[in-house]
Amino acid sequence: MDAQERDRLAGELDALTTALEEARGRHAAGLDPEPSLAPLFAAHSEAAHRRTVDALREAGEEALAARVAALRAGRAAAAGEEAWRAAEAAARGRGPDGEAPLATLELAALRERDRERRLALARAAAAALEPAAAHREAACEAAARARAEVGHAPDWRVVVEGDQLLAASDDAWRDVLAYRARAELALAPLPAGDLTRADLLHLAALARWDGLFRAGMLPVALKLTLEPLGLDGRARVDAAERPAQWPGVHVHGARMSFRPRGGAGDWQDLAEGVGRALGAAAAPPHRRDPALGAALGWLLGSLLLEPRWLADRAGVERRQAADVVRDLALRRLLALRARAGALRVATEVERGLSGARWREAYVEAMEGATGARWEGVRAARDADAAAHAAALRGADAGERLRRDLRERLDEDWWRNPRAAPLLAGLLAAGALPPEPGDATPAPGDAARALVVRLEGKAP
Repeated sequence: MDAQERDRLAGELDALTTALEEARGRHAAGLDPEPSLAPLFAAHSEAAHRRTVDALREAGEEALAARVAALRAGRAAAAGEEAWRAAEAAARGRGPDGEAPLATLELAALRERDRERRLALARAAAAALEPAAAHREAACEAAARARAEVGHAPDWRVVVEGDQLLAASDDAWRDVLAYRARAELALAPLPAGDLTRADLLHLAALARWDGLFRAGMLPVALKLTLEPLGLDGRARVDAAERPAQWPGVHVHGARMSFRPRGGAGDWQDLAEGVGRALGAAAAPPHRRDPALGAALGWLLGSLLLEPRWLADRAGVERRQAADVVRDLALRRLLALRARAGALRVATEVERGLSGARWREAYVEAMEGATGARWEGVRAARDADAAAHAAALRGADAGERLRRDLRERLDEDWWRNPRAAPLLAGLLAAGALPPEPGDATPAPGDAARALVVRLEGKAP
């Protein structure tokens, strides 16, 4: 394979990836309830074919071959993905106030203060997910078979790193979670208590700080942060709040769908989403470093753990800052621990785990990671092992990047004019720089930094 042929295949991969991101982004934004993905794969079949994987490997193009192999798995799962997306878009459940769309039920459960109503909303959402779950599970299993056919082997190193993250943060997580659950909900985590996923997400919504993190100020705070860093306007945010739009922040390439859930979580998630979108926009799909977006997302999301930033952008007073930071750190640690728990099960799915055993393993892993009772119907929603791995490794890289900026600039690095050219250089490279020295950094930097915050110490 000569350079011209290699470049042609890279262009095909870029075109297919961009088209898929556009279709999936429109679905998440509530614009297209039934996206057609199979025709996109057919139009660029060479970029998702087993023969292309073999040819690239023979030419020594392992990185490009791995990307084509991932698209081959996506093509095998396309019919199932179309089916689950259509089913979820039409999903409805009967909650305490009658029948409602899935997104409405999930948004309502997040903010519902009455526990009986909250649990009823969660049960309705889980029931609404069941028809789509079968299609999701079939799609995941088809993708796993396709990956096996092209010789993809699960990366168990990152699974072990996830286990190390859980072990390193177990004590702090359980202590602080138990205190917050008791103080705010009069509940206790598993195994002694009966905290549920709905309770945990309600707790993580941080409603007590809603007066500080107002929705109308979020765009202003984000603009005032990104502009001095030279990052404003580089990512597209669709925040139309359509009825079928998925709640929260969902990133597809350089495009983001944002349907507010309310409060501090929106601020944290949108800042992180911007970083992920910036990383995707920094290089064409065939050259993207998946950890770059996750690292930039971690870096920008970490601003909400900085008392000076909170004071400047959200008006958080000094007497409130320690409690706000601790709550936001707990919320962020929940996301890391949930990913670590889901990663192990998603990797087992690539090895053939399926059916009832899949759901049982998922429930066990998530309950162990979070201390809350989980629903097995959500297993296939958490089955993207590559996304979990990139997020966990990217978070560690982002924490090291944050520390480096503090050392090279100052603790309020985002206020330093020298930060903009440093970030511009990172985006121009389109990849994270190699770690200095020969030693591989120990995993879990991000989790350890959050534990320090939970303990009330300076990072």
